[in-house]
Amino acid sequence: MKKAVQPLFNTHIRPVEPKDFAFIRSLAGKFPTFTVPSEYLLWFLTRFHPDYCRVLEQDAGDLKAYLLAMPTSDPQSGIAIWQVAAATPNHAFALEYFAAYLRESVERTGATTISFTSSPDSASMRLIRSLAKQFFDCEATKVSSVPAGQGEHEFRLSISLPSSGNEKSRAKTG
Repeated sequence: MKKAVQPLFNTHIRPVEPKDFAFIRSLAGKFPTFTVPSEYLLWFLTRFHPDYCRVLEQDAGDLKAYLLAMPTSDPQSGIAIWQVAAATPNHAFALEYFAAYLRESVERTGATTISFTSSPDSASMRLIRSLAKQFFDCEATKVSSVPAGQGEHEFRLSISLPSSGNEKSRAKTG
C-alpha cells in the first residue's frame, strides 16, 4: 500500500494563506456544483482549521489545487471534505497528493472516517474509489443523498489503519 507521494517538480502542500483566496474562489467558480466561498468563510476555515485547509503549490506561488476540510463531531473523530479542486490538467495528480496528506492527517489525529459528497457515477468518484483503496484500503460507502438537488450523495470512508506495533509490545510487557 502506498503511504505518501513524494514531491515532484517542486510541488508541495502547504496551509492556505489569505493571498490564496482569489485562486480558490476563481477555481471554485469553474465547478457548477461548488459554492464559491466568501473571503470571510475562507478566513474562518483557515483560521480555525489550518491543518485541514491546504493548497498544492508547484514552485513558489504557482497554485495547482486546494483542499477545504474540517474535523467532524458526527461522526466523532472524522474529517469532512467540503471542497477539493484542481486546475486542469492536475486533477488526478492533486487528488493523489491530497489523499497522501489526508492519510498522514488520519494517522496524526486518529480520525476514523472521511466524509465527502460526490456524484455517484462521476469520473472523480471513480478516482476517489481508487485512491481510497490505495491509501486507506477501504471502500467509499454511500450514506445519503444531499438535499441540495445536485445529484450528489454523501459518502464515507471508514478507516482502520494498521497500528504502529506499540500496542502489541505494551501488551506483552504489561
